Amino acid sequence: MDASEQGRELKKRELLRELAELHLEEMAEAGDFDQTPHFGAIERTASELGKRLSREVQERAAREVAAEGQAQAACPTCGAVCEATSQQRTVAGMDGPIELTEAVAHCRRCRRSFFPVLHDI
Repeated sequence: MDASEQGRELKKRELLRELAELHLEEMAEAGDFDQTPHFGAIERTASELGKRLSREVQERAAREVAAEGQAQAACPTCGAVCEATSQQRTVAGMDGPIELTEAVAHCRRCRRSFFPVLHDI
């Protein structure tokens, strides 16, 4: 692991600890620690926080991929050059609904839409 990877790993650890502290503060304010909570309750709320992080990462990665897309793409059926745009839609991910940003193109000749890949044109 090089220095930049080590730096990112350290920063992730620090941010995760800070996020955990914020989450525990919220739990305390909600009265979750007024009595000894069942560990399952702690685990459930931690899991929900992890799912929120997962959805955020997925949405951000999808935006990055869409931003790297090109303005034109070849139709996979006829090869015509088609205009590509970005659009958003909600998809059901493993960790809950995700606002997915993706490139989409429409071929007028074939009268079909398709999702271009980065290396088309």
